[in-house]
Amino acid sequence: MKVYVIYDVHEEYEAVRNKLREKLKDFGGIFVEYSVYLVDLNFKDLSKMLRVIRAVIKGSKARVDIIMPCSKCFNNIRIIGILEEDESPRKKGRGLGGIL
Repeated sequence: MKVYVIYDVHEEYEAVRNKLREKLKDFGGIFVEYSVYLVDLNFKDLSKMLRVIRAVIKGSKARVDIIMPCSKCFNNIRIIGILEEDESPRKKGRGLGGIL
């Protein structure tokens, strides 16, 4: 399953933010945007990643949102922007459902 991990870690916890980024990379996370990673995992690894995230941010001023779109919803995600093709894990330049 593909999940988006979106986080906000208060400035004074830079070490926590850096550790969180490294842990997301350890789980195969792909940098999408500032404070956003896309991770493809099975349910067992998802549970493990959630435990790791809780441990990393414990005691800090941080928020982590995990968004788990179904495969149909994920396939309908469209990113419009100026990144080079190899910089984004999803195709860009298409609107929702091919409408835009």
